[in-house]
Amino acid sequence: MTTRSCAWCEGPIPARARRDSICCSKRCRQARHRFGRAVGRARRAELPLRLAYADPPYPSNASLYRDHPDYGGEVDHRELLARLAAYDGWALSTSAAALPSVLTLCPPGVRVASWYRGPRAVPSWQPVSAWEPVIYLPGRPVDPADGLRTDALVHGIAPMTTLPGRVVGTKPAVFCRWVFELLGAAAGDSLNDLFPGSGAVGRAWAVFTNTSRGSAPDTSPTTVVNASSPASCDPSSEALCDASCPAAPDASLPRAEPSSPAGGYALV
Repeated sequence: MTTRSCAWCEGPIPARARRDSICCSKRCRQARHRFGRAVGRARRAELPLRLAYADPPYPSNASLYRDHPDYGGEVDHRELLARLAAYDGWALSTSAAALPSVLTLCPPGVRVASWYRGPRAVPSWQPVSAWEPVIYLPGRPVDPADGLRTDALVHGIAPMTTLPGRVVGTKPAVFCRWVFELLGAAAGDSLNDLFPGSGAVGRAWAVFTNTSRGSAPDTSPTTVVNASSPASCDPSSEALCDASCPAAPDASLPRAEPSSPAGGYALV
């Protein structure tokens, strides 16, 4: 008998589960559903772009990842930015402390967006940083009729305890969608996640563009789904939720709602 794999944690689905179950447990089903709701779906563009996102260990913090299999020490940001220059659009996460030095290495035309994630509970003699910058070079302009994009995001973080391979600094689904929108990403584009870490960005991209990780883009029409609206259940495909049960809120992921007409998100 062929063992089915969970669409979220990739573990085995129990033999007693329903035939149309795509997750191994209620916990994984809820986590996958909430993640998919937050990311939404993209429209398809006529001309596909090559995009990239880089979330390397922030300068002077590489030691936090010494136990990760692809640990390579401090990242050469000059070399990294040279790699990013080969793409049609790109985004780079860094720390507020490193922003001035990283900006001196960037090409003309880059912009800086701000993610307010809230302060971490750490003892410090200095003010604790509560935000992270994202340096980006947009890939394409987007029709304002498709919705207003902003360069600021307010969204708290919570442990993504169900995500396999999670690491320090894993980005939440709402953040991923925000970065995709900053780049003007659309279904049919390709995204190279240069520092995959937990793989959360790749998961978000697969949902956003309606593709499976490692597969070719789906050519069927897709539309943008608001992260604050209820997601539909589709038992016939790799859907956002499992057809076997309505998904309830997952305590491991914060729920995002628009906090203002400007399009920011607040933790609720």
